[in-house]
Amino acid sequence: MQDDINPSSSGRVHRLKTLDSLNSEMAESLAKLALSPVEDELTDMLVSNLLEFIQQRQLLLAELVADNDFVDRDYLQQQLVLSQSYGQRLSELSQHRQSLLRSGSNNQRHIKVYKTIDANR
Repeated sequence: MQDDINPSSSGRVHRLKTLDSLNSEMAESLAKLALSPVEDELTDMLVSNLLEFIQQRQLLLAELVADNDFVDRDYLQQQLVLSQSYGQRLSELSQHRQSLLRSGSNNQRHIKVYKTIDANR
């Protein structure tokens, strides 16, 4: 019950709720990004949002780790696992989107070659 009286407790609860909200928003943005075509303008906004979420998340986690009164090791362990999962998903998504961009560039080159051949007939 000491936590109910401690003024830092309300700040901690707010940070935890904000962190949980950020985790949900990141998962949703990652799912949308995975389904978005490479050329979709929404992609840029999703990537920008993800970068913002990551920065906010890092700050909140740093505050929790620095809080000597916060002793929920399981929660911090869960956040570490989530961080690793997000990193893995972002890496895979980045590689996939780069391969799509490369194949799109190759397709455009092939189209230009065919147009040149057709124009030379």
